Parts: sequence; structure tokens; C-alpha cells
Amino acid sequence: MESARQTMDFFGHQDAARKRTRTLIILYTLSVLLICSVVGILAAVIGAGTLTYNSYHEDTVVEPTMFQIALIGLAGFGMTGLIIAGGSAYRINELRSGGLAVALALGGKPIDPDTKDPDERLVLNVVEEMAIASGVPIPPVFILPNEPAINAFAAGYTTGDAVIGVTHGCVHGLTRDELQGVMAHEFSHILNGDMRLNIRMIGLLNGILLLTIIGHIMLRSAFYGRAVSRDSRNAGIPIAIIGGLLIAVGAIGVLMSRIIQAAVSRQREFLADAAAVQFTRNPEGIANALRRIGGASKRGSDSGGGSGGGGGRIRSEMATEVNHMFFASGLSSNFLATHPPLPARIKRIYPAWDGKMLAPLRVAQRADAARPDRRHPAQRVQETVSEKLGALGEPRMQQAILLPLLAGIGSPTPAHLDHARRLIDAIPQSLKDAARDPYSARAVVHALLLDARADIRDKQYQRLDSHAEHAITQLVRKLEPDAIKLDRTLRLPLLDLALPGLGALSEKQYAIFRANLQALVEADGVIDIFEWCLLRVVEKHLDEHFNPSKRIAPDCYSLARLTTEVSTLLSTLAHAGAPDPSANPDEAQRHAARAFTTGAAHLNLDHLALIDRADCSFAKLETALTELNRVVPKIKQQLLTAAALTVAADHAIAPAEAELLRAIADIMGVPTPPLLPGQKLV
Repeated sequence: MESARQTMDFFGHQDAARKRTRTLIILYTLSVLLICSVVGILAAVIGAGTLTYNSYHEDTVVEPTMFQIALIGLAGFGMTGLIIAGGSAYRINELRSGGLAVALALGGKPIDPDTKDPDERLVLNVVEEMAIASGVPIPPVFILPNEPAINAFAAGYTTGDAVIGVTHGCVHGLTRDELQGVMAHEFSHILNGDMRLNIRMIGLLNGILLLTIIGHIMLRSAFYGRAVSRDSRNAGIPIAIIGGLLIAVGAIGVLMSRIIQAAVSRQREFLADAAAVQFTRNPEGIANALRRIGGASKRGSDSGGGSGGGGGRIRSEMATEVNHMFFASGLSSNFLATHPPLPARIKRIYPAWDGKMLAPLRVAQRADAARPDRRHPAQRVQETVSEKLGALGEPRMQQAILLPLLAGIGSPTPAHLDHARRLIDAIPQSLKDAARDPYSARAVVHALLLDARADIRDKQYQRLDSHAEHAITQLVRKLEPDAIKLDRTLRLPLLDLALPGLGALSEKQYAIFRANLQALVEADGVIDIFEWCLLRVVEKHLDEHFNPSKRIAPDCYSLARLTTEVSTLLSTLAHAGAPDPSANPDEAQRHAARAFTTGAAHLNLDHLALIDRADCSFAKLETALTELNRVVPKIKQQLLTAAALTVAADHAIAPAEAELLRAIADIMGVPTPPLLPGQKLV
């Protein structure tokens, strides 16, 4: 299926998202110009009439000049533009915290990581698995408790401030497979840049809807004034007229907002559905979720008694404003719909559909549905294959799994999902429970940095004793045995589990936590690859959460002027995979030179040169990545391919190399799934 193939190109989707953003800006600008022009013309006509009327009452008829009329029209045009721009700016500022602002505005409440509700725990488990399989930080999950419909959304500017929102009906009205299909759809929006575009659209559309809001306020004011004071009747009539005119003109904004939402959103829903099928290899999962929404809609009302209530319809007053963000349409009207019709979506992803809808599950039905193995046969086969591969030796696994690393970017597979589930299951329960708790998540990350050497560890505890909360330090000591012996491949997944809890810290708590991390890393005077990766992942996904700064759009279309930065990146990777130079410096240099040449050959750039190991540092790498992060997605694709080729030059990858490659991709905003056991890089 063509749409399914399209979902695999992460970098192409990033470029497409940038183009859709330009389309949004163009349509928004045209809408503003149209509304301002109409208001300007009305202001000129009303102004000319007012001037003429006043001159009659002064017994001297003076026709207004064209200059006066034009000045009044320009004033109306300019004032309207300022009102619209101010409305958009105000809303954009309200949404600066990203997905959190949207979730709270819709009445969302965060699901407690320690929840005892089995359905809520299931939602969190599914989100954790999909996030780790996708290579993105685990987003906080908010439930909309007053929404009985079956619906969900992903909101945020970046993966660092993203949240997942689920309605009460979605949590309690779907089976695991169906819930997994819905979440896979939402993760597609996160990975493909749709989420960022959606939240920008909310801010911009608020401005062009503002005239209608002001018009309604003026009408109410005019009628209220006439009701309480007879003398205010004459004054109220002009206010009522102006209010009515604003509503009439604002109707243009309402129409344009619907057109913009429909133009930007409809096709993306088909692509997200196809991506969900590709992710889960279970078309029945997402298809049945859509069928339950359709079945709930046919039942006709929120009083039907099922978990799904009124299909996908959202009760919140914000439904119109954010409708384009939801899994299914949150409105009952089909006028310029933001989503394709349910039957069209179902038929496209599940051609064998018999045309029948499904009723939402009640709680008892849902429990019954969870008992049998309801996985799609393709998924069961995949898991069986994974189990057999796990029993093979490493050389045979390398021959068995040939999936390229970059093909998984933005398009994780069931194998990644299965691997993520296995990684989570392999983490000791004590560490998982602590990581999921907002308070103890700090202790988990501190414990990950504890040194295996007792003397260094004593220095680290001295730092915590003097700068961290006493209870946190005690938790670190309690977690120390499991953390010290934790397999290296499980460390970054454990950090992923802790990130949502860390996002709940206050700014002061986070500042102390960040300072303690740096001190723990520097306790032995050396920063190793894992320590650097941990610091950069925390910085990438939490610094932008606590200290949101202006997001810089990619503006570099070539690497020709960044050869020094490219050389720094490839040289760092080449030396990271080389043997210890203290044992055989010549062999280490030959290995690094071979790896560097392999990666550099992919870029076909002049003046690339291997930098000596002594001149490669994490500080220089960070400086280089800051510049390289400015390149457009298609150039990032070439750069990361060269990086992967450099690491894979010796046909083997150590855990430290995998960590470094993932951290580099993460810094550049490219979500990279974890390497599968025995997986080749390219």
C-alpha cells in the first residue's frame, strides 16, 4: 500500500511538515488580509456616512474627502490587524509550555504513575513500550475524566514537551490491541512533525476567530445597556450594529479556520493510520478502535451507558479549536471535516471489513477481552521469531536481522515494540517502580551514575549528602545494588522511564538535580560516554521543558561550510569504536582512520580530515552538534547515515557506540529506535 510506504520516510515527513507550516502561514496571512480588508472597507463606508451625517446637523454639508475616507479605512484595517495579531500572540504565549497547556485546557488530569486502576496502568504500559521502541522520551499521559467519548490526542512542540491525552472512554472502552492501535496513531503524529504543526495552528487560528468573540461580547453589552437604562438606548444601537458587523465579518474567520484545519489535517490522518498498522502489524487493532467509535456514534447519545458515549464527540468548549488534534473528529458536524469519514479510514487499513461497527466495551466486557491472547497472528509470529532469535548465537543473529538503523527512524516495527517490552521487563522491579514515581525518579538517575569503585562512590555520596534531600540520598543507597549491576543496555531505557517523573519537578528542584548530576559525573575527573549521553538526554528533554527558549528553524541546506563540524563528529565516533590506544596506538589509529574514511565517503565533501584523539572532546562535539543541528532534515539524513557508517565500519557495535550514536541523533531531534539484538546499522 502506497500510504504505508510513505510513512517510512521520517526525514521526508519532516520536510513535508515544514512545507505544511508554510502553507498554514500563507493561508493564515491571506485570511488576515481578507478580514482586515473587509473591516477597512466597512470602516471607510461607515466613517464617510458618519462625517456626512454630522455635517448635515451643522447646517453645512461638507462631503468627506477621499483622503479622509482612505485614512478611516486604513485605521480600520490596521486596528483589525493588531487585534488579530494580538489574539494569536496571546494564545501562542498561553501554549508556550507545549502539550501540557493543551491537556490542562481540555480538563485533563495526569495519570498517576503508581495508579492501581488496571486500565490506566495498561495505558501507561502501552505508551512506555511505544516510546522506547520509537526512540522518543516517554510522554506524560493525561486522562480527560469528563469525556465519555473514545478519543485521544498528542500535543506539544517537541518530543520534550509532548503529552498524550486520552478520554475516559478511550481508557475504559478499548481492548489492549485497540488501545495500542490508537497510541501508535498518535505516536506517528509525534514522529512526523504533525504535533508541532497542530499546536501552532491553535495559536494562529485564535486570532482570526477573535472578531467573532468580540462581536458577541459587544452585542451582549448593548442589549444589557438597553435593558437597564432607557437613556442608553441610542448609545446601545451603534454598539449592537458594530457587534453584529464584527460577527458577520468574523464569520469569514470561522470559515477560514475550518478551511485551514481541513486543508492541513485530512490527509495526515490517513498517513497516521497507515503508520500505526506498520508499527503494530495489526490492522484489526486500530480498525476495531475506529469501529467502536462508529458504533458509539450510532447509539446516538452520551447516555447510552457504554464507555464510549457519543462516538468521538468532545464536550469541552475547546473542541472546535483543537478538533484537528484528535484521533477521531471531536465534533458532530461534518462541514469541512478535519478527519476523513470513519468508513473510509477503516476500509483503507482493513479491506476485509464487513461494514459493521462495534459497541464500546463496558468494564466487565473489557476485562473478559483481556484474558485471551487477542494479538494479531502476524504479531504472534513476530514474537515467536524474536524468541527463536534470542536462542541463537550472536553471529547467527547478525545474519538473521538485517534491518537498517535509519529505516527504523520514525517508523519503528513490531520487532522494536517487542524488544522495548523485553527491555522494560528485564529492568529490576525496584528500579522501575522508583523511576515511575515523580519523587524517587531523581534517585534512580543518581543511582545510574554511581561509580563501581568504592572510593569514587564515597565522593559521590558526600555530594548528595550535602546538596540533595536526605530522603533522596537514602533512596539512592537503597537502589545502589540493583543500579550498579544493571546491564548497560538497560540503562538508557531506565532513564526513559524516569523522564516523565522528572518533568514534574519544580524549577528549583530541577536546578538542584541538574547540578548534582554534573557533580556525580565529574567525581572521578573523567566523563565517559554513558555519562555524557545521560547528561545530554536529560538536557535535551528537560531543559527545554523547564527553560523553553526560542526554537530555531533549520536554515542550512548544505554541509559545505560545516566541514570542521562534520570532521569533529565523525572523528569522535571513529575514535570511540577504536581499540584502546594505550595497548597498541598504531592499530587504534588505523582503525579510526578506516572508520572515518568509511563515513566520510558517504558525504562526498572536500576538506574532511580525521582529528587526533587528543583533540576530540565532548565539549568540541557539543559545539559541532549545535551548528550541525541547523541543517534541514534531508541533510541530517545524510549526516546520520555517515555517522552510522563510521560506527559500523568494523562490522560490530559496542554498547558505548550505540549510546553515543543514539545521543547524537537525539540532540539533532531525530528519534532513533534501540538497536535490535544483532541488528546491523546500515
